[in-house]
Order: sequence, then structure tokens, then C-alpha cells
Amino acid sequence: MLKKINIKEYHFRDITSLGSFFITSLILLLVLVLQEYNLFYRLLFGLIFTLVGVVAIRTFYFKNRPKKENYKNYIGKLEASSFPSLHTARMIFLALIFSFHFKQIQMTLFFIFIALITMYSRIHLKKHDWVDLTGGVVLGIITFYLTTIF
Repeated sequence: MLKKINIKEYHFRDITSLGSFFITSLILLLVLVLQEYNLFYRLLFGLIFTLVGVVAIRTFYFKNRPKKENYKNYIGKLEASSFPSLHTARMIFLALIFSFHFKQIQMTLFFIFIALITMYSRIHLKKHDWVDLTGGVVLGIITFYLTTIF
């Protein structure tokens, strides 16, 4: 029997991928190709810091996702934990760093919009709740400030 395709779910999966490792790696590569070396190093540091921060928090604090996932090992446990949202941390960091870099209100609004729809997609797909997103926002802001210090 064929399963009915829910087009809305596909759109949200596409939107949520904006905060994925693959897309952020493409952004890093594009910035490097454009020879924006200072921005590249700040992005690289920030993206590594968000990943390490999420892994550290999830190692010591486990919170089930809204749609609970089973796990059998350490890596599975990290993926099954929902706090904080790595997608949200990445997107908030990217929105802040690009807004700071370009210094244009239109670009800032665009980046904030992209971050917000990505965050909503995580809730819609039952990967996170508002507490997880809040943790991701805080981590993204901390990461941005750390990259501006160096």
C-alpha cells in the first residue's frame, strides 16, 4: 500500500536543513572561495564552538525530544537528546555574524527570518520544544560574542 505524501512535512524538512552541518559547511566553503578570510575563521570557530558546546551539554544533561528517539550508544544518545538545539544555535550565530558583517538592515531582517523559520521547523517536526530553542538561542548569542572578542 502506498503511503500518502505530506507535502508540508517535506517543506519543513527542507527548511530545517538550513541549520544542518552540510549547509553550514557549504557556507564556510563559499566564504573561503570569496577570500573573506577573517569571516571564514570567525565562522569556523563559531561553528566548531556551537558543536562542542552542544555535545558537552548533551553529554551531561539528557532531555528527550518531543518525539522520543531510542538509542543504544553514546552517539545515539547525543542525537536523541534535544537540549540545546544545535540547528538553532547555528542559525542564530549565522544570523548575528552575517548581520554584523554586512551591516544592512535588509540583510539583517533576511537572516533573522531564516533563523526564525528554521527554529519553527524544529518544533513542527517535533525535534525540539521552546526550552530547547531557547538554549540554542543563548548558545548562538554566546558564540557570536566570543567570535567578536577574538
